[in-house]
Amino acid sequence: MKTLIFLIGLSLFAGTTTFASGRYSYTQSPDWQKEDYLFGAFRANAPHFWNWLKSQNGPLLEPTGVVVGDPHILNFGDVQLATGGREFSLIDIDDGGPNAPFAGDIIRYAAGNQVSPFRISLNKVFDAYVHGLQGLQMSEPAVLQDALSYRDEDFHSRQEKYLDKMTTGSRFSDKAKLIPIFQSPLEVQHLFHQAREYFEASMAGYQILDNGYKTKTSGGSSGLPRFWYLIQRNQKRHIVEFKLEKEAATSFFSYQGQAVERFPHVAQVYRPASSVYGPYKIVASPAGQFLMRARLNPFLDFEEGDNIHDGQDMSLYIANRLGLWHGQQPASENLLQFLRFQTFEKLVNTYVDLMKRENN
Repeated sequence: MKTLIFLIGLSLFAGTTTFASGRYSYTQSPDWQKEDYLFGAFRANAPHFWNWLKSQNGPLLEPTGVVVGDPHILNFGDVQLATGGREFSLIDIDDGGPNAPFAGDIIRYAAGNQVSPFRISLNKVFDAYVHGLQGLQMSEPAVLQDALSYRDEDFHSRQEKYLDKMTTGSRFSDKAKLIPIFQSPLEVQHLFHQAREYFEASMAGYQILDNGYKTKTSGGSSGLPRFWYLIQRNQKRHIVEFKLEKEAATSFFSYQGQAVERFPHVAQVYRPASSVYGPYKIVASPAGQFLMRARLNPFLDFEEGDNIHDGQDMSLYIANRLGLWHGQQPASENLLQFLRFQTFEKLVNTYVDLMKRENN
C-alpha cells in the first residue's frame, strides 16, 4: 500500500480541492452562510471574507506571505508539547496558506473581534499589531500565564477526566455525540471505507477499540466529516480525529495549494517548533486529505463567551502575536510603509457592515 503521510508533528504520542473520489466531495463556497448570531456567522464565512478582499485594491494588499487565514480568539490556545510544557499556538490551520496578504489576516481578525463578546477598540487592535510588526512583544495576559503554568501532571489528569467523559470502557459514550459509521449517510460511509486503511496504517501499534462519525453544523469547519477513533496501547487510551480537509479560505484570494502542500508552511510559522503531544499531521488517501490530530482538553478556552475581561486581554495579545508572526517573514518588510490606521479602519468597518447586512 502506498500511503502518503506528511508529518507536521512527529509520531503518535511522544486546496482548490475536491477531495473525495467516488460519491463524496466537499468544497467551500464564498456565498454567505447565515448563523443565529454574528460571531458564529463570522467564523463560518472565512471564504466569504477572502473573496470580498479580492475585490478590494491598494498597496496595503501587496505584501504577501504565510497567513493564518481565519484568525480569531477561539483559534488560538495552549498546546501541550511531547517533551512537556505548553506553548501558545495557532490551533486550526485549515484556512491558512503561503500566498495571501498579511493585511487580510489583521483585517479579518479585527472584524471578528468587533462582533465577538470580547470587542476592543480598533485603535488598540491596530497599535498592538503594529508593535508586533516592529518586533515589540506584549507581556502575556494573566489568563495565559495561568494556562501555561500548569504542570504536565495536571494536563494528564485533565486529559484522563476528558477521556472518562467521552468513553465508557472500550467504547465511546453518548457524550461524545458520535454516529456509528454504519448509521452515517451513505456518502460518508463510502468516504470512510475509501480512507479507512490509510487511517489505520497511521495508527500502527495501537489497538483500535471504537470509531464513529460526527460533523459540526455551524461555525468554523461546519459540514466537514470527522472520524473519531478510540485507540489504546499499554493500557493507555487516546482519542484521535481525522478531519476531511477542504480548500483553504485564502484560496478565494489566490492559489494556496492542497493541504499537504500548504500545511508545512503554516505550521512552520504558527505552530510550535517542538513536537506536540499526540499526532498532528496530514494523512492523504484516495478519498481525500485528512488532518489527523489528538482530541485534547486545553486549559485556555473562550468558547462559552464568558470571562469578558480575560477575553479582551487575550484579544489584544493575539493581535500583537499576529504582528510578530507576520513581522518574522521577510515579505512583510514593506507592510509598515502602507499600513495606515484610516485605511485599516475603513476596511474593517466596511466588512463588519457587510456581515451585518448579509446575516440579516
